[in-house]
Amino acid sequence: MFRPLAIMAGVSGAALLGGCADIMQQQTISQIAPDWFAEKAIEVKGEGYPELAEIPQARPVIGTRTQLENRAEALKAQAMQLEAKLNADGAIRSDEAVRATAAQWRALVEEGAGAPPAPAAK
Repeated sequence: MFRPLAIMAGVSGAALLGGCADIMQQQTISQIAPDWFAEKAIEVKGEGYPELAEIPQARPVIGTRTQLENRAEALKAQAMQLEAKLNADGAIRSDEAVRATAAQWRALVEEGAGAPPAPAAK
């Protein structure tokens, strides 16, 4: 009794799976399906994967651990010097402040008052 039922279930399941083979070709399904569904359908078909020749090869690390640590320390020292210089130069002016200064200079030039004052040297 169980065996014929199992055979019928297997045959009907195989028949139903044939309809799901290329579901994105159906217009109504492809219109109502979310965006990720189309990407997943491509993935299930096995398309969209890179060719093995396109996969980058790992490069070996050049230098010893101490050389790399020394280089990292040198880069950190350079970064600290740059930050110190930026802090010594003062804060970077905001866009609004630059626009306000430009508007003042433009007004002076249009009035014929002469050249605008030179910006303060730091």
